[in-house]
Amino acid sequence: MDAITGRLSRSGRKLIMVAAVAALAVAMAMSTRFLTPAEAEAINPAPFNSQTYAKDAFPKVTAKIKETAVDLVLLVPAVRADPAAAGAKYGHDLGSGSYAFPVKATGKVTSVDADFAVLAVPAIPAGSTVRIPLAAAISGSPVRDATGIITFGDFVDQTDFQSVANQFKLRIQTDVISKLDVASLMGKQLTVFGAYSTIGAANSYIVQPVSIEVAP
Repeated sequence: MDAITGRLSRSGRKLIMVAAVAALAVAMAMSTRFLTPAEAEAINPAPFNSQTYAKDAFPKVTAKIKETAVDLVLLVPAVRADPAAAGAKYGHDLGSGSYAFPVKATGKVTSVDADFAVLAVPAIPAGSTVRIPLAAAISGSPVRDATGIITFGDFVDQTDFQSVANQFKLRIQTDVISKLDVASLMGKQLTVFGAYSTIGAANSYIVQPVSIEVAP
């Protein structure tokens, strides 16, 4: 009789365990929220796409640069006198004593090759060189940084932040430079809106262009 009771007890315990597991599964199913594809995408967003970001952001940055640009006639003396004060007044701090500025430059092209167009800008201090990059020296970083509307904190990491600068470089090449007849620029009057950063040689002002207007 004890053996039979023991077998029944073991069978009973198994049934209780099975019932408990089944009850737990039912409870979990009832408490589980099944997400729609849109809800799942909101919780787990797609990886960052710098090309899509730049397509939307570059026109906005261009408009902001045109709105806030400081003429090099004012900026060059200010940077020469006190870069930090000029940065605080006209630009945005890049760290390590460097600054990026939204700028405007108007002048005549005195030389042009595959890499740069050099502008003679009236009324800037002697010894200053103003150049517009046309090829390898194009950089999207000053354009990204000059307005302050795009900051490192907007991105997950340095890789995404830098990828935006890379895409801006491509935008400059396709939206600005490719529309120029470079061979005909010599002697022409240009009005350039763009970005300049103090990273680089002293008295050399490389303006990364977002807009170039060629006078007739």
